[in-house]
Amino acid sequence: MCKQKLGSQRCEKGFTLLDSLLQLMILVLFAHFFLLFFSWYAQKNNGMFNNDELHWELFAFQLQKELTHSEMFTYNPKLSKIIYSTDRGDLSVSNMSGELRRGLGYQPLLFGVAQLTFDYSEYILKMNVKFHDGTERSREYIVANFEE
Repeated sequence: MCKQKLGSQRCEKGFTLLDSLLQLMILVLFAHFFLLFFSWYAQKNNGMFNNDELHWELFAFQLQKELTHSEMFTYNPKLSKIIYSTDRGDLSVSNMSGELRRGLGYQPLLFGVAQLTFDYSEYILKMNVKFHDGTERSREYIVANFEE
């Protein structure tokens, strides 16, 4: 519908070229932010915010804290098991049915473990863990006290 003013033959309807270009630029900006969000989300699962990585780091920190304050430490390379004594009593870590468990298997510490190996030499305990998804993690711990 045309709006006409007195003395004017001008008819205004629809969008101008400038309006269309402005809306197109806003749409392109939103599309870029949309793509950036999904690329960030894809990288999030490979980085430090991954739940598996956080579980590994929490387990490693807890074990280092307990081994630092241990009074006695023994390890069995054939069974891939370590036993240490702290103020909480005798504790152990071993692989039982795909999980790193403490004690007799009542407290799970880390899930999805396919293989676990321990190597000990000169107050350094090296732990290698291979997970079911194929990733491998290793960590070295300082063990202050050792009794054979």
